[in-house]
Amino acid sequence: MRKFLFCLLAALTPAYAQFGNFGDSPVEITADGNTRFDQGVAIAEDNVQIHYGKYSIFCDYAEYNPDTRDVLLVGNIRVYTPEQVLSSQRALFNLESKQMRALELSGAQHPMFFRAFNFRAVSPKEFRIRDAALTTHDSSKPDFHVRPRSMRFYPDSRVIMTNSALYVGQTPIFWFPYLYANLNSSGFEFLPGYDSRWGAYLLLGYGFPIFPGIDGKVRIEERTEFGPSAGLDLNMEYGPSNRNFGKLRTDYVFETQDVTSVEAPGEPAETKTKNRYRVAFQQRLFLADDIYGTADINLLSDVDFLEDFYRREFATDPQPDSSLSLTKWDEVYTLTLLGRWQLNDFQDVTERKPELVFDFKQQPFFGLPVQYDGESGVASLRRAFSNEPSFGETEFPDYSATRFDTFHQWSLPSKFFGWLNVTPKAGIRGTYYSQSGSFVAPATGNTAIDPVTGEVTTLEQTDESNPLNNPSPTLETKSGVFRPIANYGVTVSTKMSRAFEQVQSRWLGLDGLRHVVEPYLNYSGVYNMGESPENIYQFDRVVQSTQLLPIDFPQFTAIDSLDTWNITRLGVSQRLQTRRNNATYQWFTLNSFADVNMENPYSDAPISNFFNVIQFNPVPWSALSMASQIPLVTEGFTEVNTNLSFMPTRDFRFSIGHRYIDGNPNFSDNSQLDFYAYWRINDNWSVSLYEQYEFESQVMQYQRYFINRDLTSWVASLGAEVRDNLGGDQEIGFLLMMTLKDAPQISLPFGFSPGPTDQPAGAVD
Repeated sequence: MRKFLFCLLAALTPAYAQFGNFGDSPVEITADGNTRFDQGVAIAEDNVQIHYGKYSIFCDYAEYNPDTRDVLLVGNIRVYTPEQVLSSQRALFNLESKQMRALELSGAQHPMFFRAFNFRAVSPKEFRIRDAALTTHDSSKPDFHVRPRSMRFYPDSRVIMTNSALYVGQTPIFWFPYLYANLNSSGFEFLPGYDSRWGAYLLLGYGFPIFPGIDGKVRIEERTEFGPSAGLDLNMEYGPSNRNFGKLRTDYVFETQDVTSVEAPGEPAETKTKNRYRVAFQQRLFLADDIYGTADINLLSDVDFLEDFYRREFATDPQPDSSLSLTKWDEVYTLTLLGRWQLNDFQDVTERKPELVFDFKQQPFFGLPVQYDGESGVASLRRAFSNEPSFGETEFPDYSATRFDTFHQWSLPSKFFGWLNVTPKAGIRGTYYSQSGSFVAPATGNTAIDPVTGEVTTLEQTDESNPLNNPSPTLETKSGVFRPIANYGVTVSTKMSRAFEQVQSRWLGLDGLRHVVEPYLNYSGVYNMGESPENIYQFDRVVQSTQLLPIDFPQFTAIDSLDTWNITRLGVSQRLQTRRNNATYQWFTLNSFADVNMENPYSDAPISNFFNVIQFNPVPWSALSMASQIPLVTEGFTEVNTNLSFMPTRDFRFSIGHRYIDGNPNFSDNSQLDFYAYWRINDNWSVSLYEQYEFESQVMQYQRYFINRDLTSWVASLGAEVRDNLGGDQEIGFLLMMTLKDAPQISLPFGFSPGPTDQPAGAVD
């Protein structure tokens, strides 16, 4: 075998000087046959191999022109790149621009397999193809394929085809003048089904490109219990590395209802139309490398819209905010201008019209070992209550004020004896409110009218205190107030570890074991030298939760609820580590802690619950997590949340979760068991189930069952679900889906896919 090494040297040709960015990269050509130079062009024949950086090319005949950087390849061509493998019979490839022209080309770009008579790679991110065949079935005789006359393929983005025919086997069954598929979401969606709340439904959607980086989707839907609806969605990604993005979702429902006329009792029900809508828009836009704006707009026609049509969204965010912000980022500080308002008058919202915050990140204080961090801001605030109170509440009066707040804190990280970490800290905060006030209980002699019976009753005077100024129907306004606050504290921690190299277990995934123990103490003190929270409007306030509040600043953000406290958090963190994949792996972690409340305005208990947070991930097919808290005093409560997932065989996996809470005055007692299982019966059939049982009410709250049939390229799924709404109507739903197995995010025109639209709750994970 004869071997030539053509290095890119200036001595070879003066033209190389203009390719400085390739100057150190040689092009290596080897061949079994004749290799020669002909007028400055390198020619190789017979089993030619060309290697250039991460690119490797194999063919029968090759020419390389060092002036143009062109490589001509002929016969049995195979091109290996970091992303894909291509084969062809004739190709022209440019090493500098990465552009390529080819005839009789075939290749793969996950999840697609394709072949084409004429292929042109404009860039590594755009392919143009004529007379092609496209499929996701990795077979010489695919079950289905699409033959477009012309096609543009953008890896990791989208495929656009014109004059296309859909084949099942070798039989054409459909023709499309224009076909578009987004590789990150479905192009054409078709979802029929039945749900006792929606009735029979049919959800249709079609995605299409608008401009480079901007995709649209039209949705037309029909639900027999709600009527027809339509929507338009837009998705945008643009700028360097697609760091700018935008998303618009619109819905308009022409809801029909049978309403009996009150003016004419006994008359047949009259069908009326109630128009319902939603507009949701999210965007992030970089104006410069260190300046960006964000938008989150959510307009709803009524309080029940998300619950009726988007129950998954409703479960995670039942009252979506509307806000605009502009942020200037720096390594030392962050400057943020924020606007937030009550776009939907049935929501409780703290409006910020606007708020300007200057946040100093922790940094050395004038070159001293002392660290400084702080935050200052001014805001025009308004607490806007809902005009549709829930749970029998009355309407509360809105309140507003302008707030000036400044916070400054210093800390001194130190290490003693080489092992004891001690960080004392102290800070000061000053907050001014242009107006203040207190919510009070109704006075003796006031009357109330029952809205149902019309009965008038006299209210008794109550002496209940309101330390956190929670809202009530009566508000006493006061003049402006200034509240100075000092904070102080210290954190102490150390770390101990011991290695056990003799611990080896393949079954448990152990390659040595190291035990790391980190005991810690965090004392936090706050001294309020001004008004207490009961005389201050509550904008950024404490929200009831089962978890402990942060006791450090600036992590504690409920600045309007600040009051004097002295709290010590004691804990110990333990980790069992092993080696895996040439890195340290957290095999088991346990964090245990509790608060000692010498003075705590948010809790009457002298000692908080005792918390334990456990993560156990010994092997990829088994995991256990647990978060528990148990009472140490009578004022406490119990909460335990556990989840276990296990895959005992390749064909069977299951998970069990349990959520338990008892004795919390702000939350109902709850004991809920979740169970999920998946069984692959054979190569063609599988079944899955998910059940949710509530022990307190002894009700099976939710059930979902699926049977799946593997159709080689597709998976067909038929499912049913039952939901018990604890006193409401029981919901029953059915769902049929067909998922492209090699690309579940893609749904071709005859596919069924619930992914892009919100199906009945829990239809498919």
